[in-house]
Amino acid sequence: MDTTHNRPYLVIPKLIEQPTWGGTYIVGTKQWQQKHELIGKKIGQSYELYDKSNLSLAGSSEDPLFTGEITDSKLVEQQTQVKNSIGLQQLILDDPINILGQRIVETYGPSMHLLLKFTQALGNSFQLHIPDGTKSTRWKAKPESWYYFEDGLITCGVKKDTNWQEYQQGVTELDQEIQKISENVRGGSLPYEDARLRIDMFIKRYNPWQYVNVVRIEKGTLLDLSSCGIHHSWEEDLKTIPLGNVLYEIQLNVMDDVATIRNFDKGKVGKDRSLRPLQIEDYFALADRSADANDPNIHMRVSTLVEKTSAYIHEKLLDTKYYGMDRVTLEKIGSLYVSAIDTFRHVFVRSGSMTLSAGTMSVMVNAGHSVFVPAGCLTYAVKSTEDNTEVLISY
Repeated sequence: MDTTHNRPYLVIPKLIEQPTWGGTYIVGTKQWQQKHELIGKKIGQSYELYDKSNLSLAGSSEDPLFTGEITDSKLVEQQTQVKNSIGLQQLILDDPINILGQRIVETYGPSMHLLLKFTQALGNSFQLHIPDGTKSTRWKAKPESWYYFEDGLITCGVKKDTNWQEYQQGVTELDQEIQKISENVRGGSLPYEDARLRIDMFIKRYNPWQYVNVVRIEKGTLLDLSSCGIHHSWEEDLKTIPLGNVLYEIQLNVMDDVATIRNFDKGKVGKDRSLRPLQIEDYFALADRSADANDPNIHMRVSTLVEKTSAYIHEKLLDTKYYGMDRVTLEKIGSLYVSAIDTFRHVFVRSGSMTLSAGTMSVMVNAGHSVFVPAGCLTYAVKSTEDNTEVLISY
């Protein structure tokens, strides 16, 4: 009997090195500070689950052979092979119903539809994804939601009194100025240091932030952008959020080059002195301009209590037509949470540690690590091995 669909698997994270904006938070949470391959590296994102994930056959996250795959934002899209592991997509193709669940296969086909990331990031571009239900030959919708592990800073939505024509004209003229500067640098007529000063001057003059809501996010907040069409960006303020934006992302597994529409990249210039392309006209043609869509408070989610027992607190953080996320807090060592399932589950240990049992075996998992539970397990059990163990369950 094939038992590959009837056991849990530790997920081997894909660690994205980001020397300019990553940090040590992710590696620290995973308790991998002493691993020689990670010493001195800044990690910006950890892909906790997606279609190219590899699943470890190890029984514990403390196994010295269990470690992450170090990669970059381009190579992360390649399927890799790792010793003592099995590729998630191969597992799915061998038995899609028992790995994903009937409903998932009927909706999305025999492939992992989710992308889960553990992120530590500084600022990114002004962007949006096409509104839910929009037909486009170029762009695909990318519903996503963010659960903040620490305080953060973002922009979310366009200000209520914004003149959209003025906003579009402003970022268009700013882009034209930055394009000219970039051409002069590449042509050798302008030193890079002088170019940087000029770019900063033009950004200050046009000030795109005047058109959007700048919002401080409290630790424990969940922001739901699954309806798409909503302006958003991550911001920087090293004085008040020195860690940057530290969050857990759940989203559909759609790549940025077909999903992310940018109108302002904050003057970033590549190593080759080139600029990342913007899609200003598409941004303004596709943005949801309704008042509700641009109100940040509309997208903040408050947890709802599902069940409270002497052993655990079970809360629902998020429930969309694309994905859901629950939080279970086990208050004492030895507390037990058991759940029946008909689709896969991904269980991430936010704090503490646990043993997860399903089907034919158990795995031991420390903070910062995660487990994939195939649908064919039918039930799984989480038992805390520390007080105040918190797990995030995605599906």
